[in-house]
Amino acid sequence: MGQASGIGLISKDQEIVFYDIDRKKLNRLREQGYNTSTDLPKVDKMSEILMISVPTPTIQGQMNLSFVLLVAQNVGKALEGVGEYKLVTLRSTVLPTTTRCRVIPTLMKYSKLQAGQDFGVCFNPEFLTEKNALNDFLKPNRVIIGEFDKKSGDLLQKIYEKFKTKIIRTDLDTAEMIKYASNLFLATKISYFNEIYLICQKLGLDANIVSKAVALDPRIGAYGVHGGRPFGGKCLPKDLAAFTNFVKTLNLNPKLLDAISLINEEIQLHYKKKSMS
Repeated sequence: MGQASGIGLISKDQEIVFYDIDRKKLNRLREQGYNTSTDLPKVDKMSEILMISVPTPTIQGQMNLSFVLLVAQNVGKALEGVGEYKLVTLRSTVLPTTTRCRVIPTLMKYSKLQAGQDFGVCFNPEFLTEKNALNDFLKPNRVIIGEFDKKSGDLLQKIYEKFKTKIIRTDLDTAEMIKYASNLFLATKISYFNEIYLICQKLGLDANIVSKAVALDPRIGAYGVHGGRPFGGKCLPKDLAAFTNFVKTLNLNPKLLDAISLINEEIQLHYKKKSMS
């Protein structure tokens, strides 16, 4: 996702330097003619905007922030002594309040600098699919900018003005929630049509005809309406689990989110049996 974002920004006349701890990734990018570096402090000094795009896996139902916080520590250390205003932008999927309550304090602790004064912070979620990441980045249906303050948001908006799409600016927590609300709706839609699929199977009906007909409604659309397969990939399962458990810490009972997970587990069993037969 970080690679797609960087290449996409290059196509919009932005100067990009790729940094990664994985030297093989950097070598591949370098061979393709892209500017790379293994020196994070040097990248910090060269760059006006630092974009963080690292995994946030869900482990035992909980979001694991170890990669995000490690990068925040290293970026913070690199910012110390730079003497210039920089914008740190997080693109990884994180639960609401994470940027404000975990990432910013980490950046300030390790940089010994003040957010909003010495550096800016934004949360800028990506809405990219694994198969078409670059195309999705180049043709976004919206850009979400969660901003610590107006100066941060103004600077990030400049790099998206050439995309000619709707830009929504809001606070950090709301931007984080928008990302989860989007992913969880997709999971909900897929599970709903998987339940319709199972009902059609029981009644001896053609679920494909039902899905095609329902998808013609522009309010619904074709994505995720063809039942029979569980939702998978790197995002939907982990985000559903992490967010469901997050909601339970708020003393709320997320009945619908629990049901989505149960339907997906049921269709996984059905899919396995069908594949083995």
